Amino acid sequence: MSESLPTAAAPTGTAPDRWWRAPSISTALTLALLPPAVMLRGLGEMATDPCTSTGPCPAVPHLAVASAAVVAAVIAVVLQWPAARLFRPARVAVSLVPPAALAVEFFALLSIGPGA
Repeated sequence: MSESLPTAAAPTGTAPDRWWRAPSISTALTLALLPPAVMLRGLGEMATDPCTSTGPCPAVPHLAVASAAVVAAVIAVVLQWPAARLFRPARVAVSLVPPAALAVEFFALLSIGPGA
């Protein structure tokens, strides 16, 4: 009888786990877009200053959406890391949320009509 010695585990042939790639790209993109987004939000507030003196401003809902989108982007950047680590199939979808929130902010501010 021959006894075989335990051997090292055979390689499985799968690629190494690279769960951190999508959140890294998303975080870099979001942090690059966040300062212009906050500045654009401030400019949108200043551009609508004259309309608040005569009554309700039609741009107020746009500014509220823009503010909520910036806050959501910051929260999503923080929460995407554990979500990308835990939820393997939804990794890319979770990492698209922060830039998408900033895109919502840009579109909300750009949709304010002239004279609003």
